[in-house]
Amino acid sequence: MDMNEGQLAQLNGSRPPASTGPATLRQIMDRLDKRVASGNLNHLKSLPTGFRPLDDVLSGGLQAGELMIVGGRQGVGKTIFGLQLARNAAYGDDGSGALYVCYEHSREHLFSRLLCLESAEQECPAPLTLKKLNEIVLREDDGLGLLERLRRIPGYGAVVDAVQEYADRLVLVKASGDHSTLGDIRQWVEGLASTGTERFLVVVDYLQKIPVSVGQLQPEAEITTHLAQGLKELAMATGARIVAIAASDRPGLKSKRIQLADMRGSSALQYEADVALMLNNKYDIVSREHLISNLSRAEQMRSWLVMTMEKNRAGRSAVDMEYAFQPAQFRLVPVGDFVRERLVDEKVIME
Repeated sequence: MDMNEGQLAQLNGSRPPASTGPATLRQIMDRLDKRVASGNLNHLKSLPTGFRPLDDVLSGGLQAGELMIVGGRQGVGKTIFGLQLARNAAYGDDGSGALYVCYEHSREHLFSRLLCLESAEQECPAPLTLKKLNEIVLREDDGLGLLERLRRIPGYGAVVDAVQEYADRLVLVKASGDHSTLGDIRQWVEGLASTGTERFLVVVDYLQKIPVSVGQLQPEAEITTHLAQGLKELAMATGARIVAIAASDRPGLKSKRIQLADMRGSSALQYEADVALMLNNKYDIVSREHLISNLSRAEQMRSWLVMTMEKNRAGRSAVDMEYAFQPAQFRLVPVGDFVRERLVDEKVIME
């Protein structure tokens, strides 16, 4: 029996078919045909991360409705990577934007990091550091703001111009671990979606900092499951690409190589994530044979970050990629390579 619009509306609670709820296959086909015919499909295109070969492994970038989990030990560069992802999404084109929700740093500090990052991206002869920025801010009062002072210093005008280019497409949120709940994140994401931005990235730094009601879901595994499910549902409902930075559990910090199983509430993260990317310092995880054979090369490995694709529903997984790390500029060099050296795993460590 064919189902008419009235019968379908009853299934939807008197609402027309939407992104959630039932729809007949005929309605789905008709709706998709109309979208393709209209040519308005930008929101369905991949959103590049700006990193190669990461985008190649992701088949072009992150897809609408996907949840990516980024993990690693403290200080490895998760926030640096997350903020750079947001910058790349906003910098890419006029049809994309980003929302960076941070529970650990002020908006002003994140802006300072972006200036340092951009000075390296624009290949300034003397890239900015937080120390240099502080000296520029605190020098004798001349009545000029920070951006104008930077413009007057040779080489930094391009930095200001670049940041201005995407300033309206990147939203920085200082979240509170006391009261910035999953519901608040949903409001911020829906607010960005309502602006008409065709493709947007949301970075949550970090997942386990999102507060839940006192007395509710107290076991940590249940809390992580609740939050991971909520972020995945938010991605599906809004079409956002959500990147959630995750913290390692205490036993995981003792592992030589951090893996997804070492994350707090790892079973929920493994299930809900569409993409799981683990970050490790290359020096920490390269096999001992490489460290012994070339000591100078071994020291250089401290300045490289290894991204391991542990899960990828839309492409290859179990892939190790490496990127040069510039911590003073809060930046990863965006063009990396696949790791060619042998890396340690739990089996190697136990032997």
